[in-house]
Amino acid sequence: MKNLWKSIWLSGLFVCLFSLSGAVAETSQGNRFVASEDNTVLDTTTGLMWATKDNGIDIDWDAAKSYCENYSAGGHADWRLPTLKELGTIYDSTSQKQFKSVAPITLSACCPWSSDVQRKRARTIFFMSGEVNKFPKKLSSGFRALPVRKAQ
Repeated sequence: MKNLWKSIWLSGLFVCLFSLSGAVAETSQGNRFVASEDNTVLDTTTGLMWATKDNGIDIDWDAAKSYCENYSAGGHADWRLPTLKELGTIYDSTSQKQFKSVAPITLSACCPWSSDVQRKRARTIFFMSGEVNKFPKKLSSGFRALPVRKAQ
């Protein structure tokens, strides 16, 4: 009987510890991305500043690059296309949104272009599953521009 109570007590302690660690992780994730009224989102972990939403329409890679370079928000003019690694920092596999970006960043389609290019193809993340792919830069259907910059 003593062993049974010991097992129950240890199981309860185990559950409590994991519940507490989950709450701490949720809180820190909640503080990581800070939205501003100037349509920007600061990632306090990476030091990147993102546009709160993508360009909203189908766009090929060259036009996406131009869109990002000419984007103006938050009083900054040094916006650019993100790298594939940077895009990976805003993919949230646990998100309930159709396109699984971290809140408060909103995507209107699956695939924001990255600056990673190999010949006539560019890489992107499929924001429904997290899969990384390369596509011809001339494609536009389902592709978006999501500006990013290094925060000062």
